[in-house]
Amino acid sequence: MAVGSDIVTPELVGKHQFDELLDPSFDATHYAHELVRSRDTMELKADKISSIMTDLSATSSSLDARMRATVLGTHEQILEQVLGVASVDVTLEQVEDQVREIKQYMHALRTKIRVPYEQALEYTRQARNLQLATRHVRATSKFMQLVRRLAVQIPESGGRPDYALAALTLVDIERLVDTSDLCGIDVVDRALATEVTPRRQQTANEANEMLVGGMRRQHQSDVGSGLQILFNLGIISNAVDTRIQASIAALHTIITGRIDPRALHIGVREHNARATAIDGRDMVGIDTILWTRLEDMIDAVLASGLEVRVLERVLQRKRDVLRVDARVDASYLDVVASKLGDRVLALWWTKVVDTIAREIHASCDESSVVRQILTNNYPRLVQLFLPRLEPLLAARLGGVTSVRDLQSSVASVLIGDEDTGCAGDVDLAQSPNVRYSDWGMRVLWTRLLSVFEAEYVNKAASRMDDSVARCFPAPPPAGLVDAQSTWAQRHNTKSDELQAVSTVPNRKLVASVVRSVGTELEMAKSDARLCTMVARAATRAISSFVATTKDRLLSVMDNPRVVDPCAATAHPMTRSVIGLINCVEALRVGISELCQPADQPLTAPAQSVLCTCRDELQTFINAQSDVLLNAADRAISQALLDVDNSSLWSHAEHALQWLQTQVLEPLDPRRSSRVHTMTDSYLTLFVHTVCVTMPLTETAKLRLASELPQLEFACSQAASTMGVRVTGDAYKSVRQMRPLLFMTSRELAQVLGERGAEWSSVSELDLLNHVVCRVATEEEAACVPHELLGCSRREWLGCVAGSEFVESTDVCRNKEMLHLWDTRNLSASCRAVVCECLKRMLKHKLADDLVALIQAALSMK
Repeated sequence: MAVGSDIVTPELVGKHQFDELLDPSFDATHYAHELVRSRDTMELKADKISSIMTDLSATSSSLDARMRATVLGTHEQILEQVLGVASVDVTLEQVEDQVREIKQYMHALRTKIRVPYEQALEYTRQARNLQLATRHVRATSKFMQLVRRLAVQIPESGGRPDYALAALTLVDIERLVDTSDLCGIDVVDRALATEVTPRRQQTANEANEMLVGGMRRQHQSDVGSGLQILFNLGIISNAVDTRIQASIAALHTIITGRIDPRALHIGVREHNARATAIDGRDMVGIDTILWTRLEDMIDAVLASGLEVRVLERVLQRKRDVLRVDARVDASYLDVVASKLGDRVLALWWTKVVDTIAREIHASCDESSVVRQILTNNYPRLVQLFLPRLEPLLAARLGGVTSVRDLQSSVASVLIGDEDTGCAGDVDLAQSPNVRYSDWGMRVLWTRLLSVFEAEYVNKAASRMDDSVARCFPAPPPAGLVDAQSTWAQRHNTKSDELQAVSTVPNRKLVASVVRSVGTELEMAKSDARLCTMVARAATRAISSFVATTKDRLLSVMDNPRVVDPCAATAHPMTRSVIGLINCVEALRVGISELCQPADQPLTAPAQSVLCTCRDELQTFINAQSDVLLNAADRAISQALLDVDNSSLWSHAEHALQWLQTQVLEPLDPRRSSRVHTMTDSYLTLFVHTVCVTMPLTETAKLRLASELPQLEFACSQAASTMGVRVTGDAYKSVRQMRPLLFMTSRELAQVLGERGAEWSSVSELDLLNHVVCRVATEEEAACVPHELLGCSRREWLGCVAGSEFVESTDVCRNKEMLHLWDTRNLSASCRAVVCECLKRMLKHKLADDLVALIQAALSMK
C-alpha cells in the first residue's frame, strides 16, 4: 500500500523516518521483497515489520483524530460560504435576464441601421460603376474628337498637313490612352490602327526629314521645326541619338582604311601611273598621298561637325516649360543631355576622335614610315586640325563643350596649363580662339596628338643634343695623341698649345647650336604648348653645354699658372679659358636674339623659359670671368700696397698688361662696370700708397711722379678695352697728386689753408698722411701713425684705403691709443690718429715751415 505525503505531520516525520515510504514512486511489493531478501535473521525481520506496522497504525489513528477536529472547527465557515454562493446564484440570474434584454434591444437597433447601410453601399457601387462608365464614355468621346482633329491636321488627300499641331494631338491621344483604360473598345482599337498609328509614323518621318534637311542646309528654322515635332512626340532623345550615330557611322565608313599603308602604296602607284611629265614633276610619294587623304578626312569631319553643331545650337535655344533637373524652363539640350549622358556635339566629337585616333595609330603600328612622317611633321599635323576645325573646337565660338566642363572646377578645366604655362596666352597662333583647356582640344590632344607631340619633342631634343655633342667631340684614341705629340716635337710646338686648340669648341659649331635651337623654335612657334616644351628641351641642351664647359674650365684651371698674372709668360691655356667663356657668351647672345625675334615673337611661356636660360648663362659667364678678373685684381692690389718696393711696381705693371692683353682684349662679354670699378680702386689705392710712402726723398718723389702717369695710362688702356673712360675723383686725385709731390712746405701749407676746388678730389685723410710723411722724412725722430698704433705699415694702409687685404679692422695695439680708435668708424679713427701724430710732432724741434705746415693741417676742415 502506498502512503501519500500530504497526511504526514512534521511531528511524525521527526519521530519516524518514513522518507522511503513517502516517496511517490514507493512500491510496497518491491519493498517487502527487499525486506525478505535482506541478510537479517528472521527474528529481526519480524521485529522490523512489526515496528513499521505499529507506527503506521499509530499514525492512522492520529490522522483520523485530526480530521475529525478540523471538520468540527470549520463547519460554521463552510455553512456561511454555502449561503454566499446561493445569493450569488440569484444575482447571476438577474444579470442574465438583463443581458438577454440588451441583446434583444441591440438586435432591433442593428436591424434599423444595417438595412439602410447595405442599401447605401449598393447605391454607391452603382454610382461608381456609372461614373466609370461615364469616364470611359467621356474618354472615348474625347479620343474620337482628337482623332477627328488629327484627321483634319493631317488630311489623307489634299490640304497642307500641320505636323507641329498634329504632334501635339498625337501626344494628347497617347496621354489619354495611357491614363484611361480604353483597351478592348472596338472603335478605339480600330481608330488607333487605321487613323492614329499611320499618321504618327508619317509625322515622325516628316520631322526626321526636316531635321536631316535642316542640318544639311544649316537651316536652323527647319531643324527647330523638326525638333519641336519630335519633342512633342516625346522621341527627341532617341531621334537625336539616331542622327548622331548615323553621322558617326558615315564618318567611320569614310575614315576606316583610308590611310592604311597598303592603301597608301596603292594610291601612290595609281597616281604615278597617271603621271605624264617627262622629268617626273607630277609624281608623288607616300607622304603626299597621306597628307591629302588626311585633309579629305578632316574636311568630311568638318562638314559633319557643322551639321551636329547646328543641331546642338537649336537644341540649346529651344526651351521646355517642364521642370528638368530641378530647373525651370530647361532647354531641349538639357533634356537630351540628361538622357544621353552628355551634350550632343561632345558625344559626337569624342567618338569621331576615337575613330580617327584608332585609324592613325593602326597605320603607324603597321608602317614605321607613316609614324615617322607624322612625328617629324607634328606642327603640320596640328595645323591639319586647326584652323579648319576651329568652329568645332573653340568653346568661345560655340564649339565642343561638355556637361563635365560645366560641373568641374576651374583647376580641372585648365588641365595641362600648369605643365606648359599656357594659361592666359594664345595657345595656337593659327587659331587664336582655341585653347588647350577647351574640352574638344583636350580630347583631341589626349587621345591623338599627345603621342606624336612627345615623340616630336624627344626628336627635337635629340637634334639639339647632337649639335651640342658636336661641339665637344670625344677625345682621340691613344695612338692619335702620340702622333700629335710627335708632330709637336718636330715642329717645336708646345703640347699646351695643341691642348688649347682642342679644348675650345669651334665657333661655327657653337653657332650651329643656336641655329638648331632657333630652327626648332621656329617650327613650333605656332603652338604655344609645343613651343614651351621645345624651349625647355633647348634649355636642357644648353645646360649640358654649360656643364661640359664648366668641367673643361675646372680641368684647365687646375694648373695655377693659367690664372697667374705675375707669370713671366702668359700660359697658352689662359686663352682657352677665355675661349670657353666666349663660347658661352655666343650662346647667350644667340638665345637673347631668339627671345625677341624681329619678325614674329615667341609665346610668353617660351620667352620666359628662354629668358631664364639667358640669365643663367649670364650668371655663369660672370662667375667664370670673375675668376680671371679676381686673380688680376688681387695681384695688382698686392703690388700697389707695397709700391715702395721698386720690384712690386713692375709686378703691378705686368699684371695690368696681363689683364689687358690676356683677359680683356679677347673677352667677348662686356664687363665694363667691373673693369671701371677695378681701375678706380687701383688709382685710389695708389694715391693712398703715395701719401704714406716713407721716406719721401727726392728720389722717391721722382719715382712716384713717373709711376703715376704709367699707372694712369695702364688703367686707361685696360678700361678702353671695355669701352670705358677713366674719369671721376680717382682719376682727378691721381692728376693732382703729382704737383703736390714737388711742392715746398710753404706751398703745401698754403694749399691746405685755402683748400680750393682744384684740390677737392684729394681726400683730407690723404693730405694729412702726406703731411705726416713729409715731416717724418725730414725729422727722423718724428713718429708715424702705424708706429703710434703698434701695427705694420701694410695694416695702416689697409685701414686708410678700407682695403679687403686687412684681416682685422682692429689694428690698434697701443693701449694709449685705444681711446682714439673706433672700429665702427675707420675714417674718423684714422683722422684722429694722424692728428695725434701731428700734435706729437709739434713737440719736437722743427723748422718753422714744417710747424706752419702741421698747424695748417690741424686747422684744415
